[in-house]
Amino acid sequence: MSNGGKTPVPPLSIVSAAFGRGHLRQSLVETLCPLNDPADSAKSASEHTYRPSDAVLSDKQAFELDGIASNQPAPTFLPSDLNDDNYMISLPPPPPYNLQIQQLTIGVPPSASLSLPFLKSHHSAEQPRPIVRNVSASCASGEMLAIIGGSGSGKTTVLNAIVGRLANLPVENGSVSFCPSNQLSAPDRKTLTSRKMKDKIGFVKQQDTLLEHLTVRETLFYAAALRLPSEISNQTRDLIVAQTIQELGLRDVADTIVGGALRKGISGGERRRLSIGCALVSMPSVLVADEPTTGLDAFTAYSLLLTLSQLARRNRTVILTLHQPRSATFPLFDRILLLSKGSVVYSGPRSRCLPWFASLDLVPSSRVNPLDWLIDISTIDTRLEKEDESRHRVNLLVDSWEQRGQDFLADRDAAEDEEDERTVSSPPRIQSGIIGNASAVEVASILSQTNWDLKRIGWPKQTTVLLSRHVSPWQSIILGGIMGFAFFRLPENPSGIQSLKTLSLQHLPYYTYLTLIYSIYRFCTTTLVIFDREREDNLYAVGPWLVGEFITNLPVLSISATLFAIIIYFMVNMRSDHALGWALGIFIAENILAQLTVVAFALIASSISRIYATASTIVNSIQIFMIMTGGLFLLHPPVYINWMRFISPYYYGYRSVAISQFRDRLFSCDGVTGIARNQCDGNQVLQGVLIPLDINPGYYLSALCGLFTVSYAIAGVILAVYHPGGVKHAAQIATSGRGKEAMVPDSVEIARQRIDVEVRGLSLTWSRRGTSKSILRDISSRFPSGEVTAILGPSGAGKSSLLQLIAGRHMNAGPFAKFSTDGAVLLFNGKSRPKGFRSLVSFVEQEDSHHLPALTVRETLRYAAILRLPKTMSRKRKIARAEEVLQMLGLNECADNLVGGELLKGISGGEKRRLSLAVEMISDPAVLVVDEPTSGLDALTAHNVMLALKAIAASGRTVIASIHQPRSDIWHSGIDNVILLAKGGRTALSCPKSEVGPICASFGYPLPEMVNPADWILDMISIDSRGNREEASRARVMGIVAAWQEHEAKMQLEQPASDDNDTPNEAVLGGDGKAPMVVALPVILERMAKNLWRQQPVFWMRLYQTPLLGCIMLLIYQRLRYGPTGGQDRLGYVLEIISPLAFVGVLNNIAVYPADRDIFFHEVRSSAGYSAATFVLAFTLVELPLEILGVLLCAVVTNIGAGMQTNARIFFEFAFAEWALLSTGESIGLMFGSFTNSMGFNVSYVRPSSYYCIFSNPLFPSLVSTFITILVQMCGVVSVSIPTWLNDLAWSTTLKHSTRIVMINECVGLRLHCTPDQVASGECLVQTGEELLALLGWKDWQTKRYVGILFALTVAYRLLAWLTIRTKVASL
Repeated sequence: MSNGGKTPVPPLSIVSAAFGRGHLRQSLVETLCPLNDPADSAKSASEHTYRPSDAVLSDKQAFELDGIASNQPAPTFLPSDLNDDNYMISLPPPPPYNLQIQQLTIGVPPSASLSLPFLKSHHSAEQPRPIVRNVSASCASGEMLAIIGGSGSGKTTVLNAIVGRLANLPVENGSVSFCPSNQLSAPDRKTLTSRKMKDKIGFVKQQDTLLEHLTVRETLFYAAALRLPSEISNQTRDLIVAQTIQELGLRDVADTIVGGALRKGISGGERRRLSIGCALVSMPSVLVADEPTTGLDAFTAYSLLLTLSQLARRNRTVILTLHQPRSATFPLFDRILLLSKGSVVYSGPRSRCLPWFASLDLVPSSRVNPLDWLIDISTIDTRLEKEDESRHRVNLLVDSWEQRGQDFLADRDAAEDEEDERTVSSPPRIQSGIIGNASAVEVASILSQTNWDLKRIGWPKQTTVLLSRHVSPWQSIILGGIMGFAFFRLPENPSGIQSLKTLSLQHLPYYTYLTLIYSIYRFCTTTLVIFDREREDNLYAVGPWLVGEFITNLPVLSISATLFAIIIYFMVNMRSDHALGWALGIFIAENILAQLTVVAFALIASSISRIYATASTIVNSIQIFMIMTGGLFLLHPPVYINWMRFISPYYYGYRSVAISQFRDRLFSCDGVTGIARNQCDGNQVLQGVLIPLDINPGYYLSALCGLFTVSYAIAGVILAVYHPGGVKHAAQIATSGRGKEAMVPDSVEIARQRIDVEVRGLSLTWSRRGTSKSILRDISSRFPSGEVTAILGPSGAGKSSLLQLIAGRHMNAGPFAKFSTDGAVLLFNGKSRPKGFRSLVSFVEQEDSHHLPALTVRETLRYAAILRLPKTMSRKRKIARAEEVLQMLGLNECADNLVGGELLKGISGGEKRRLSLAVEMISDPAVLVVDEPTSGLDALTAHNVMLALKAIAASGRTVIASIHQPRSDIWHSGIDNVILLAKGGRTALSCPKSEVGPICASFGYPLPEMVNPADWILDMISIDSRGNREEASRARVMGIVAAWQEHEAKMQLEQPASDDNDTPNEAVLGGDGKAPMVVALPVILERMAKNLWRQQPVFWMRLYQTPLLGCIMLLIYQRLRYGPTGGQDRLGYVLEIISPLAFVGVLNNIAVYPADRDIFFHEVRSSAGYSAATFVLAFTLVELPLEILGVLLCAVVTNIGAGMQTNARIFFEFAFAEWALLSTGESIGLMFGSFTNSMGFNVSYVRPSSYYCIFSNPLFPSLVSTFITILVQMCGVVSVSIPTWLNDLAWSTTLKHSTRIVMINECVGLRLHCTPDQVASGECLVQTGEELLALLGWKDWQTKRYVGILFALTVAYRLLAWLTIRTKVASL
């Protein structure tokens, strides 16, 4: 037996000589295939041994795997050849290229961050190990290279190096190059870098980036239209797309919307296949795929790999990574690159792989999947008792390859070795068939004459394709009604004239800000993400994309702006005399042109940076300057910013509207006499704001046209020369005392009841507007405690839906849709689920996006342990439990790496999958429901995970898991019961594992002796949608489903009926599952603070954004003047100081709340739940210090620095009013952000200097912008003629009270210096502050009252946010 890593392991050859080969075999079996039951040792040893041999394996021996030798046919259900009807295989190949990787070494990204004493990170002084070290490999055209290895071995990094997308990873040594094969003419032979090969490489990433509004067929058609040579006709593209759909099994969903966060579309597996299809339709010379089979069932995965293998035989170079390949795929690969922690264990022909390890006395038995075996021996088993031994073995294998690996390959002539392996096949026979008006034979004839080296389609065609695939975003026009009510029926008196003057400018920034926010959302989340991806593939130039973007947006922006303008114009009672048509036309035109201009500004900001914190700061800062130089709120801007009016759409828009509304217009002003009468002459109003009377408004409209044209051109230049997008890589964060708390002598034991789960007659239906789809149909099964039940089935069989129903999870059906269920889910020993059952059930979701990206793996587990484990346990024992689970799931190697997010390359996908599982295993739940626990894991880790689940079940827990591609040892040692679902949610099997063989035999499909049973039953129940196989395979599946129904009915008749009321099982009581505030609050505070501090750009943005706003105001206004423009300047100054603060609060909230919200909602649904009050209080306490410090700094600048009237009372009232607005914005963000989709606004940690914004919900920015805009309109300064009912409603807002506090403190006692001529001409609006307050209609000047009400309202808004979150939690 293994020594548990206590003593060093001697070299393999010494062990073999000293103890004999039999001892070596047994030792390796115990090391790599640990058993739970010693009684199974003999059987497992015969099935999973590493057999030494004195001779090098023959090719036939090397191919013997699961009974499928190289000279034997594939299993009955698997296609052995695609040449008979696969049209894609028959297409003439593109130019062939050979890949060469030479001594490639890739380092880790540099690490640099600030430190605070209370959040100090202890960085290790040791030199970080390179991610990839001295990797050499090759793959010629006509070959398929498989890159395999454990999680974190560097597979994805090598792929990124091949395609030239390493982002911030430094290449320390070596190179990646491509050169044409011998089939190209000699003059064309040259070595190309990855960047020069962009248009010849098809790259399938791990993440699926697709347009949500397109169907599957449309997505593939547009991909083909952009990627294929221009000579290929639409008919040919249709044929390629149709064959791709059929080959990937997407025909049933070909006309289904892809969907996304707010719209249910295709499944995750179907999205994965669609991403692969987008690369396949381009017919690339080199196809690179990162884990293309992850998320696919075993049958679909094998079919896909078979297609890729056949494509490789047609002079293509195929490189891919794999995690859990089935045994039948081994002969499909020509070359293998085996990695372990970034080092090469083997790199060469597949036929020489097993002989190489045989020369090291390591040989698999004939019943072992060689791919699983290769991954097993090259992976460090990070379980504590196995780690030292396996690490020593891996080091020996790496050293052996470095010392004599190349010599071994050179011993045998390469040509002889690969004579039968690398044969480029001749064009296979094409089946007759018609698609559209072109037959396959005709199209093949066209393609055979196509010059594949031609460039892709040009600008005109690119523009056409981009236009046809783009759908313009939704644009809200509700602001028209809102502003119409705020300025409803303005009277013709000085107050109404002042409001009309304000409206002439303010309608633009308030309406266009909505467009600005929405455009940034669109560019950050979808538009520029897809643009970056497709530009990396060299699909089109920037020019056609810009033209398509502009023309597509033009109709919707024009229509929405026109409706907005018309609504405001007639609700407000703007000019209606003989110049009505002319004035209305001017108003509509300037709204449309301003909309187009701000979209261009948003594109410029997003082109400079995809970072939300940076882009929003750029846009908001520039917007403030543009508003201030618009010509209303500041009549004499400083000379150093006055030039900005020429790039401000508000300057041109305001002047064109003001001229059209006031020039040569006399207002009635009934009853108005004296100096105030001067404001009733429109020409004097224009003179008062320094607008010349002799300029035609068309001049300003022409300037707007030029402005948006130049802005689009600037954005195009930036997009063409600057590329800020892409995935970044996180540096390691070393923590002090790592793993020390694990040394606790007593093990952690948690008392749990045994719970049997039962499902009876369960059906699930999705419906929307008269359309319905069955997800599950009459599912009945039992999940006994103490056992592992595996749910198997192809993609779309309803596995995840069944798990969610068992776990009691809420399912999002999408807008205007719903899920309905029939039957019963009976948890707790045949009884209905009691209240609080979630405390006994843990659900490991398929997605791993809920983790905080700026925490390390160890920190994530420790916080989970403190929250989830009983409060009676000490903190030391809780942390020990976290370390125990960390070791159990092999996460110690990445324990101090950042988790990462969407655009941060932190831990690998497999490691993140294990982290999600570890978090739920912390509390050792009574029922553990796991959705695809092995997806994204390497073979050894997947096996260890299933053994861990088996051990959990053995302690009396109920374990239910869905599995896509279970390897044979998982079937034999990790599964007790099997539920097999067919597509459409029908049951095909539900029985103990031991009964699968007899039942399949009774169906007429007996299990072969040397085949993985899991692969066999998945193949048996899968529908092959290619060619003429679909009808037969569908009939087979329906026959199996019918046979099971008959078998189940027979079994029910033979068994006596059970009475649930007399069940001997104990009743189960659920708890509330919530951690008390005294336990949870300190943990949540520490976690939030650490996550915020690690996101330093967001941390500093929250601190400096408010003072920055004040500095900008000071730059614009300098010291407030006491001359004739002093009254108008103060109106603008107060409005521009007060109105943005709520938006700033929302922006601060957007930066951090989504990540905290997602993990809170996840923990509420699991055993780590805590109250909404705890969450809101922790969030408030974390934000409060930054808010207070920020508003104090801002008040120093804006109150004292700007020369406002001040003393101690005025200063602190000013700062308090700013804080109240900032806090209100945060509260609004909490309310709206909680009820949008869980993948709404989200800021992912990228590196210590950048954060990327991932939006997926346009509803959130639209609603928040609309809501805050309503509050601003009612503050009492924008419009002084607000309707009474709206004015009364405004008293419930913090904006109205804050504005009054600041304005009253500034105006009481204020004296301005105006000459009689300035008063008579209207240039001097008021002479005292009291007159200004009277103009606003304010009579109560007691600020203390407003301060008290403001404090109460601020607290009330936060309590409302808490109530909103609590309501949301209740619906989870």
